[in-house]
Amino acid sequence: MLELTHPWFLTLALVALFLLWAQRRSLADMTGRQRWTCFTLRLVILLLLALALAGVRWMMPSHELAVLFAVDDSASISETERREARDFVQASLAHQHSGDTAGVIGFAAKAELWQPPAANLQMAKAWPPAANRQATDIGQTLDFASAIFPAGKTRRLVLITDGNDTAGHASEVASRLAPQGVELLTVPLHSKSTPEALVERVDVPRRLKQGEPFDLVAHIRSNVETTARVKLYQNQFLIEQRDVSLKPGDNEFRAPNLKAEGNFISYEVEIAPALDTIAENNRATATASLRGEPRVLLVDGDEKQSQALADALRREKIAVETRGISGLPKTLEDLQQFDLFLLSDVSALNLGRDQMDLYRRWVQDFGGGFAMIGGENSFGVGGYYRTPIEQMLPVRMEHEDRQDTPSVAVLVVLDRSGSMTAPVAGSTKIGLADQGAVFAMNALQPKDYFGVVAVDTQPHTVVPLEQVASKGGAEQKILSITAGGGGIYIFTSLVEAYRQLRDIPARVKHCILFSDAADAEEKAAGEMSDGAKGSGNSFDIAAAMLAAKITTSVVGLGTEQDKDTPFLRQLAERGNGRFYLTDDPTTLPQIFSTETMKVAQSSLIEEPFLAVAAGKSPLIAGLDWAQSPLLLGYNATKPKPTADLLLTTERGEPLLATWRYGLGQTAAFTSDAKARWATEWLNWPGFGKFWTQFVRSLIRKSDQASFQVNTRETGDRLDLSIDAIKPDGAFRDRMPVSVSMLGPDGVTKTAEALQDGPGSYHAAFDLPPEGTSIFSVSSPDLPDGGYVFGHTRSYPREFLSTETNESALRTLAAIGGGHFAPNPEEIFARPKSASLQRRDLTDDFLILALLLLPLDIWLRRRTWKQ
Repeated sequence: MLELTHPWFLTLALVALFLLWAQRRSLADMTGRQRWTCFTLRLVILLLLALALAGVRWMMPSHELAVLFAVDDSASISETERREARDFVQASLAHQHSGDTAGVIGFAAKAELWQPPAANLQMAKAWPPAANRQATDIGQTLDFASAIFPAGKTRRLVLITDGNDTAGHASEVASRLAPQGVELLTVPLHSKSTPEALVERVDVPRRLKQGEPFDLVAHIRSNVETTARVKLYQNQFLIEQRDVSLKPGDNEFRAPNLKAEGNFISYEVEIAPALDTIAENNRATATASLRGEPRVLLVDGDEKQSQALADALRREKIAVETRGISGLPKTLEDLQQFDLFLLSDVSALNLGRDQMDLYRRWVQDFGGGFAMIGGENSFGVGGYYRTPIEQMLPVRMEHEDRQDTPSVAVLVVLDRSGSMTAPVAGSTKIGLADQGAVFAMNALQPKDYFGVVAVDTQPHTVVPLEQVASKGGAEQKILSITAGGGGIYIFTSLVEAYRQLRDIPARVKHCILFSDAADAEEKAAGEMSDGAKGSGNSFDIAAAMLAAKITTSVVGLGTEQDKDTPFLRQLAERGNGRFYLTDDPTTLPQIFSTETMKVAQSSLIEEPFLAVAAGKSPLIAGLDWAQSPLLLGYNATKPKPTADLLLTTERGEPLLATWRYGLGQTAAFTSDAKARWATEWLNWPGFGKFWTQFVRSLIRKSDQASFQVNTRETGDRLDLSIDAIKPDGAFRDRMPVSVSMLGPDGVTKTAEALQDGPGSYHAAFDLPPEGTSIFSVSSPDLPDGGYVFGHTRSYPREFLSTETNESALRTLAAIGGGHFAPNPEEIFARPKSASLQRRDLTDDFLILALLLLPLDIWLRRRTWKQ
């Protein structure tokens, strides 16, 4: 049987008519017999070319096989099972026929091609380990295999596994194999039976009331009779331990009459069995949310100074937990304990950018309340310029040009040595330092002087030290600084800084020196062979600069253990400046902006003023602001366009501003609440009333009664069934419902829930292998909050099933048109029906046409007898 790929090329045969016409009118001196012989030969060549272009393929029956072995290499496969799989493949290949091809795929969380399909395949000495062995995705493996089968042969896929699929869609994919001409054979792997005990799950009510007793139930599964010590943890604190006897099968561990406090609580059950094999599945966690009195977290740079505010709130029956800097929340689970987070006088340098982004998402997606309270380490001077926290606050850290502040000259000296080329968070060390220099420039006012010098073995002026008229042009120059030179020469850098700053007409002159703490070279003149000429050392230059009223701060990139850290610290001391040491280059922009604002002092206003009511709100109602005491200072900020400005200074600058951010609310109070600027407020009768109203207006609002959520875990997906109900019990229909999931990796996913019935909505999310994910169900039609809950996967599902799942493998084989547990000699057994193998004849026709062409030429040039 023949098949044409491009049949329209056969129309070229019509050229034969032209050849016939040309033949009759040819003036060539040929005999009649010669003329017709050459015509016939050219006609054959033309036909061969037309057939070649038409893509003629000969369909011929074939019993050849293309076999792919898919070998499970997930964590649940023991060494014994791996050897069993190799032995099976080796034994099968011994029965391979001539013309058959075979290949090997390895799989766990993803499929990988270990040995490409080839004739007479020889086993590799060793197969590479799977990249991620913490899951088993049989469905993805079947899809992968079906896409790489060679054409023209009968396709046979041999799945060698214990059958424990963690993804949950293997049957769906197997049903697509038969229509694609793929036969699925399943080979079970069996390992020697070993004792195994595991915590299958922990059950607690998802919604709890404060102080309400409840029972916790842990389901423990064992395949042997043994004993185990069971430990129960509440928020990581051990609250109970008990020795229990385990029988084969399911065992129930019950902890009765537990009571919980807080807003978000986790329980973990851990077992230590006498007989066990796998340790990863010996613990499981469950989370619950509590509704009770609102709780407030107050973090202050000096925890003792926060007691006045905390006591005032406690007198009004508001639960407050105070912490110092070391207690800054690092996880969403910790934040979920509270309804409002007050951050008072804490520098951004104590927070990583990921940590700040966590706070922002907690407010936006989970309805938390957040407020920043001022101080010498808050707002702009605290390094929050262009951070996720500034993004969610109702004020910006920029400030107006204040005529009563002294002019400032800041020169940034950047280390552009080769060590600064190291990649960090999608940028480089020098790239982040460049951003820091830009932040420093933007923190200054138009009347101030700013310049940037990049240094390796010599200084390179990038932005001249002058009043910057065009910050855009200067920013482009700074961000173009690259690294690659020798180590930074400190003495040469300071000499250049001294030269540029000495004659600038500014009241405050300051140098910010940035250097690698492990590679600060040329500490003294002439120390390097190509160093600066002269005498003295870097400390002498710093002292001379200080005598000329030029201060020097140093930013060191490294750790305390780096060899040049003591030198850089002492250099900052000699220059009467500050020393910053960080091993995280992503904090450089905040360090540079913090230092510049501290030097400029234009955002830190320390002068007495009265609070002035600028708007109407329950937050400030009931207080006689005209009779309120003086505040002694504040952080200068600018309100954002849609913020609610409730209190201002007498200059009209923001004192208190609020706004809604996502599902939550945030506020900025630019003065403080302790004995520095608010000294007189502490004894004011309105102090407690104001802060109580402040807190109660910002605490997280919850509309838990509006939603009822049920979940079901299927494979690696979590299905959410959401019922939206009005207070009178009626359904809420056609309402936009959004669901956000914050995974343990810090990544937020959002999906719109689809309505599938009266008041009923559904959504689904892919789950991580392990860890707690926090979900928030909300709607813009219900602005007062949403339904927040946690879902925990205690360990990858790979460790949940430890026995061979023969039932699943039998089902897959039946769906895939094959059979279960074949012998090695059956793998290459001839198929019952032949497959059609296509042989492309294009090359054959072209070769024949090329061979006939010289014959045609020879026949035309030969003299024929009449």
